Amino acid sequence: MLRPSDYDPKELRALTGAAAPTHADEEPARWTQPDDYLGRADARVRAAQVEDAFLLQAAAGGTSRPYLPSLPDSVVGTRLVLDWLRYLVGVGGRERAREALAFYRDVEWLDESVEDALAAYLEAFDDTDGSRISVDHHRTSLLFVARLAALR
Repeated sequence: MLRPSDYDPKELRALTGAAAPTHADEEPARWTQPDDYLGRADARVRAAQVEDAFLLQAAAGGTSRPYLPSLPDSVVGTRLVLDWLRYLVGVGGRERAREALAFYRDVEWLDESVEDALAAYLEAFDDTDGSRISVDHHRTSLLFVARLAALR
C-alpha cells in the first residue's frame, strides 16, 4: 500500500507524472516583504480610526474644547480609561505617559481635573522602558478621548 506521508512531494509528483506547481498566479514575494504588508495593514487601521473619530464626533453632537471635560461614570468608561493608560505606559513608560497627559491638557483635549484623575490612575501601572511617544500614538490617544467623550 502506498502511503504518501512516506514520500517526498517531488517523488509523488514524479510517480504520478504531475508537474511541479509554478505559483505564477500568486502575488510576488507577498510574505518576503513584511514591511509592505504591514504598511498596508497600518493604513487600513488608520483609515478605520479616522472614520471612527468622525462617527464619534457626530454621536456626541459636535465638539467643543476641552473635548473631555470629565471622565464617564460607567464600567465601560473606566475600562476604556485603563486600556488607554495601559497603551500609553506600554509605549512610553509612566513618565512619558504623564507628559502626554499634560500635553493633552495644554492642547485642550482634556480638562485639568481629567488630567489629574488620569495621572492618579497611572500610579497603578508598572513602569516600563518605553520609547518616545510619536504622532501616531497621539492620534490613537485622540481616538480614546473621542470614545470617552461619546460615553459621557
